[in-house]
Amino acid sequence: MTEPAEFRVVEIADERSELARRALELIIQCIGDVQPLDDLLSELEERRLALPSGGNYHLLALLAPDDDRPLAAAAGVYLQGVNAGFITYLAVRSDQRGRRLGSELRAHLVESFRADAERLRGTDLAFTVGEVRRKSAWLRTLVQDGRAIPLDLRYLHPWMPRQADRAYVLYREPVGDKRPELPAEEAQRLVYAIWQRAYRIRFPLQSDTFRYMLRQLEGRQTVGADPAFVSFAEAG
Repeated sequence: MTEPAEFRVVEIADERSELARRALELIIQCIGDVQPLDDLLSELEERRLALPSGGNYHLLALLAPDDDRPLAAAAGVYLQGVNAGFITYLAVRSDQRGRRLGSELRAHLVESFRADAERLRGTDLAFTVGEVRRKSAWLRTLVQDGRAIPLDLRYLHPWMPRQADRAYVLYREPVGDKRPELPAEEAQRLVYAIWQRAYRIRFPLQSDTFRYMLRQLEGRQTVGADPAFVSFAEAG
């Protein structure tokens, strides 16, 4: 994992900095469907103050040596309870796309998760997870290369309407845990950890949407790859 020599990766640790706002504004500009800016800044403040909830959030920016305007930004949180890193956002400035900057920054974020796993659990990271639109060409490339497993479950993040079911997929990239399938109860805990820690939903079980996701797991023993992506995996 080495970024091109003309770039540098910075982990942003202070929500009061101009770089923090620039990185988060880039994410909002590129993605749109993100948490409120004040919530994301609060994640950084909790970490800066060493509060109990704040030790596992990361915001990274990729910069040119002589410019403090981010070319790319990535955010994520280590989910200690399930030993997984959740990549919440990854954005690359429109005039910098096609240069693999996102891949480089993402690799740094994964290394941050691995350091969290070693520090907090004394073990390697099990896997990273993320959510992406089902039609994503990027995800299909990962599946074809054997690097990602799109999970066969009905996934919705907290602010998605029920009508958006099947619009997104939750994918898993193995790191230390190479199992092709997860027990259904582990998949349930994973989704719970994402909602409660990454999205800060205090009581996920009070949400009709969350309970809808759980109902899709009833009676199942395992959760493997979404069949809709099998052809892409076989093509690889």
